[in-house]
Amino acid sequence: MKQYVYRIFLMLGLALWLVSCTGTETPIDDLGNIPEESIPSGTGNMFSLAMRIPLPNDYMGTKTYEGVDRGSISEILIDGVRMVLYEGGVVKYCLDLDIQVQPDNNDFKVTGSDLYNWTTDGNRIFIQTIARTFEQSNYDMLIVINPNDSIKAKTEKGEHVTALDVAFNTTIGMFRSRTVIGEEGTYEEPAYFLMMNSQKLVELIPGNFYATKEKAENNPAFINLERVAAKVTCDYAGTANTKSTAVAPYGRFVMLLDYNNQSEAPWGDEGYDIPEDCIKCPVQGCTGTFNRKTKQCSAKPYLHTYDGLGLVSDRVRYMVATDLTWEIDVVNKKSYWLRHLTYKAGGTVIEEQGDIDREYFYAEDPNFSGFSGTDAKKQNFSYVLDGTELNPGTNSTAKKLYPQLSDYKYYNYWSWKKGDTQPVYIPENTMVQNEQKKDVVTRVIFKAVLKREQFGEKSTEVNPELPLKPIEGFFVFKGGNTDIENYKYNNYNKDNTTFFILRPEDVEIYASASTTEHIHIYLRKGILEAIRQFKEDHPDFNFSNWRNEKPAESANLSFYKNGEMYYEVPIEHFSVAEAQGIGKYGRFGVVRNNWYKLNIEKMISIGSPVLPESKPEFIETVTRSAVPEVKSNSNILIRNQSIIF
Repeated sequence: MKQYVYRIFLMLGLALWLVSCTGTETPIDDLGNIPEESIPSGTGNMFSLAMRIPLPNDYMGTKTYEGVDRGSISEILIDGVRMVLYEGGVVKYCLDLDIQVQPDNNDFKVTGSDLYNWTTDGNRIFIQTIARTFEQSNYDMLIVINPNDSIKAKTEKGEHVTALDVAFNTTIGMFRSRTVIGEEGTYEEPAYFLMMNSQKLVELIPGNFYATKEKAENNPAFINLERVAAKVTCDYAGTANTKSTAVAPYGRFVMLLDYNNQSEAPWGDEGYDIPEDCIKCPVQGCTGTFNRKTKQCSAKPYLHTYDGLGLVSDRVRYMVATDLTWEIDVVNKKSYWLRHLTYKAGGTVIEEQGDIDREYFYAEDPNFSGFSGTDAKKQNFSYVLDGTELNPGTNSTAKKLYPQLSDYKYYNYWSWKKGDTQPVYIPENTMVQNEQKKDVVTRVIFKAVLKREQFGEKSTEVNPELPLKPIEGFFVFKGGNTDIENYKYNNYNKDNTTFFILRPEDVEIYASASTTEHIHIYLRKGILEAIRQFKEDHPDFNFSNWRNEKPAESANLSFYKNGEMYYEVPIEHFSVAEAQGIGKYGRFGVVRNNWYKLNIEKMISIGSPVLPESKPEFIETVTRSAVPEVKSNSNILIRNQSIIF
């Protein structure tokens, strides 16, 4: 539906601006000696336009544009504006206006021969054109900022409005790039974004045209514009010194070492580092301390010594998640020029032009239904196909977050260093309720690398990663003893299920066993069945040659290579409350001119050893731990999403 453009009063600052503006009176019609201020609208041919362009964030006023919490000045840059007036569905006027918004040191400037004036309220920029002469009539108006060649061709004089309903290729034309010099060095940043009407074409009536230039410029028609791209950022929501414990190992996991099958425990020289600190002697009634490296008690060093199973529970290794990177997956290849209005949150009321409750808006894109589980999805979506695509570097779009341990000894800290906070801009991607499935929903894939702690070592300026050592491989077993106090020797997921991390040398022995006699007492429940299923799923896997095997996943036993693990996070649009239920309409998807801020709170569960497949399976069947939180509706609509791995 269309809505008549009506005059509104701007904020006090804008109102003062309009009042203070002067222009040269240019009579168009022969109206005798009637005072200009008495001339009614609809009696002339002069028209002026005022565009509302949303700022990327209300922090723009600070003149600080770097960092994940701040918008980039590149998002508001303009080097051209096209005004298109349709009459009877056909382009009658097509004007390319000379208006620019360009960077100016840490600020921006607005210039151009078609510029009448401009101002900002911190949330939007208001840009008004000088008055121009048109034949008075009823028109439908389209404004295109930073038009690309494709939209220019579709809006030339004589083109039909139906050309706007043809989907365009999103791999080109949504934005261009500019070189930026910032805290993170010199890099290319998306800029000069394609922007168009925020809803539909805007209807102009004879009342929008005036007899004089001054009258028209004092009474402009207003239009809201929006970027055709959505914005995604990712950051760590915790504090710099988030302390981990055995109960809450944020990014820290424990590997259980089984020495039952070895004549001696492989201490430091064998690569399994054990801290030199002492613990209370585990022998009941003893008051001494037990040194876990010398394997002797201070009170009775020759009696209370390492005895195989007796102190095996203290033989563990700690591993921490490092080098976290993220990448957008399932990216739409097609989009409509103008956002197609559809049902709001709840799925019962359709958005009408002029509605302002933006937090409840959704959209209908060209791939709205009928693609999940079909071969056609390959022609309509781009996918991350290999884990190497998440390795930052030349020609990679993966972003770094750099979680690392920092300057500690025997303390369980998991701190984060500042990483790559540059946003990613992607096309709109929405779907009907029954297609909220993994193969068509836009998601973020995270990759982390587990490294083991080396006790007694500290980082140095020369070698900042000295406390950490790479891991060749390990197994994860979902089973075993789940009744260990404080999960000191096993790990727990965010859903309170538990798992053990095991050395491949130990699993090699277990894989050839027919009984649990020589298997660690904590692992005996379910381990042989898990191995049997793993062998069935991966019949060619060689446990004795695990260093040359690829990562492999089974129901209760999985093999990880080089410490690499993956998480998938589908991007959520409406909260469960807004969508009125789990898995309801609009829970997932990305809509243009929305900013999806993913905030990692905790890393508790271990990730997958392989890149999660984009299967035609429903994403949400139970309540997720991560739900969108407080929104900001002032400019670009910000949707915060908390993440607990």
